[in-house]
Amino acid sequence: MLAVFGMASPTVLANSDSDFSGSRIESVAVRFDGGALENTTYRDAVLKAFAVYPGGQYDPTRSNMMLAQVRRLKFVKAASFQLQSSRAGNLALTVDVILSDKAKSLDDAPIGVLVNDSLQDFPTLYADDRSVLQAKLENKSMLFSNAGAFFGRPDVLTAGNPLATSPSGKDGTDTWLESSIEAGVYGLKALNGRTSAFAGVSAIASGSWGPELFTDKTRHHVAVEDAYAGFINSHATEQGGLRQLSVLYGRKAFQVDSGMILRLASANGGERAALQSNPRNAAEQLLHVQFVHDAHRVELFRLNPDELQETDSKTVLQGINYEGRVTPDIRLGAMWLEVPESRFAYYTTATTYSRQGLKVADLRFAYEPPAAAVPVFFRAEYARQTHSHIDMDARAAYLEAGYQFLKPGWRPSFSYRYSRFSGDNPDTATFERWDPLYAGGSGDEWVQGLNQYKVVQTSNVIGHRFMARLQVAPRWELSPQLWFFKADELNNLGGAQALSVLSSRDLGKELNITARYVANPNLIFVMSAAYTQPGKAIRQALNQNYRNWFSASALMIARF
Repeated sequence: MLAVFGMASPTVLANSDSDFSGSRIESVAVRFDGGALENTTYRDAVLKAFAVYPGGQYDPTRSNMMLAQVRRLKFVKAASFQLQSSRAGNLALTVDVILSDKAKSLDDAPIGVLVNDSLQDFPTLYADDRSVLQAKLENKSMLFSNAGAFFGRPDVLTAGNPLATSPSGKDGTDTWLESSIEAGVYGLKALNGRTSAFAGVSAIASGSWGPELFTDKTRHHVAVEDAYAGFINSHATEQGGLRQLSVLYGRKAFQVDSGMILRLASANGGERAALQSNPRNAAEQLLHVQFVHDAHRVELFRLNPDELQETDSKTVLQGINYEGRVTPDIRLGAMWLEVPESRFAYYTTATTYSRQGLKVADLRFAYEPPAAAVPVFFRAEYARQTHSHIDMDARAAYLEAGYQFLKPGWRPSFSYRYSRFSGDNPDTATFERWDPLYAGGSGDEWVQGLNQYKVVQTSNVIGHRFMARLQVAPRWELSPQLWFFKADELNNLGGAQALSVLSSRDLGKELNITARYVANPNLIFVMSAAYTQPGKAIRQALNQNYRNWFSASALMIARF
């Protein structure tokens, strides 16, 4: 089993998220009566009740929970919120408030299904001035089709993968359906003026029907997803600053920044089904302690990712992460991570090493001014991996620059990203192959190529991404991407078995496009298509017997 970990585990995690979960919140605004009224006092009260802040990560369950507190404000008749992605892929949240013509009494006005015996307030079960009890009911359904998957040679490119029992690609076009339903309950209870306790529990039922990427077996699976509890102590200073301490333990999703190192705390596919729609995100075990001081955040974490049984590496990660804004336009980040336990293996032509003892140092920088003021933005990240027991020096980095045009109706933005994840030079005694750990996310993040990522993950690869974002309508966004992939080293031991030794650094190119329609934060449609041509290295590994790879998908995310 250890012999396939280096190839199979990243392939299992080649999924994507499309519901904005985990995306960075760039701004939070309040709009009264469709923009007809401005009231600073009301706005401050709404923002305090909503308790979602710029710089944080978007959590749809928590946002819906806190929206119930906004609806209880004396001057609020109805409230909702909208999402829109920015030029840099961050999120702008707008809370829409309809003002009441009659003041309400908070003390006598709890709301929710349990109070009114009506589904009108669903998913809020109960909310008063000290408590919120919220239900979660979410469906993800996806139709996915591949033509020429694995460049028509799955027998070669999935060799050694224990999950590839009947892989797609050998018989032309394969189409399958996958769906999941998550149901749960989440609560928040004020213990005093500053401290609240919170908890959440949910379960996911998922299934796949038809010839999926790795198997044509119909599967169904039911398991616990979230199961956590904690407390949060928070207060605002007289100057408007924020001081906050929170502690959480249990099953919960976790990521660092855009996910170049940590994004996918749970695996999908295999017997769990739903490989591409990616409904599971919670780590098997997470301890998370967070301190917030105004625009600065420090978090301590220890987690055990929830991997598939067939490829469970028993990895445990622990570390410290910092993020903060030193100016309104400049964001900095840094992380130190260690792996005290793991069975995951690294390979060279001479020996095998263990992931246990891995150390990661990571630095991040972002310049993201308001588009109306400055049309350009920059982001960069640099990370180095060393090891307690072996001579290891692996590097990963990216640099992204973008520009937004403000005058055209579509407000297009264009960006270029260069990324490099080092490979191992067999002529040195140092091990230099980058360990991708639990990178991932959407195609905007670290799924580098919707098709190509399934063959070449974030290790021993140089990626050039040209991307545009087009706001073709208030609720529609188009994101075309053009990718060029090169290998960092010809030695690729630890990747797909057929590509262990490359004859060329040319890995291929891909053109893809994603269309996203956000009817509201609880109903999102995502359509994607990708066309991929293998590079010289892959073509020669397949003895020139290959096909170009085309895929298309349609995803619906509905929360009730």
